[in-house]
Amino acid sequence: MKEDSGDAAIDGEKGEGQGSVVNEARMETDGGAGADARIEPLRAENERLREMMKIRDAKDEMTDVLRAAGARSPGLLFTYAVDDLQFDEQGRVANSAALVEKLRGSFPEQFGSDKPASIDAGAGGASQMKYLTKEILAKMKPTEIAKLDWAVVRRVLSER
Repeated sequence: MKEDSGDAAIDGEKGEGQGSVVNEARMETDGGAGADARIEPLRAENERLREMMKIRDAKDEMTDVLRAAGARSPGLLFTYAVDDLQFDEQGRVANSAALVEKLRGSFPEQFGSDKPASIDAGAGGASQMKYLTKEILAKMKPTEIAKLDWAVVRRVLSER
């Protein structure tokens, strides 16, 4: 059985859970200044990453709220409102309703449905030539024929 000493762990043999203890011991032997110099950038990066995650979660939440409010471009509106976000203790957006109302007031054209108005592109598309034949004309009454376009009637009658 091997005796577990701190020297063995420093030499590269690590027992279970010894790595962090050894690293802390090394940092303490550096005099603290070296340890702070190595840890501080990591803490700053950690904080930056946490802030990025909070903003990402806020974007997901706000785009859902904006989409439910009828926003046409929720991602674009979120980009405009990101500086006004307020968070609660759990890291969720606390002022989402107020932001939606502010955005609705500032950009009313960004809210509503995207249904284009009909331009009646198909109106009049069904030509009388398609269903009008000599046989149908023969069965029609003179008053019905009088309602037809005479140019169409002439073309039908001139066909073979």
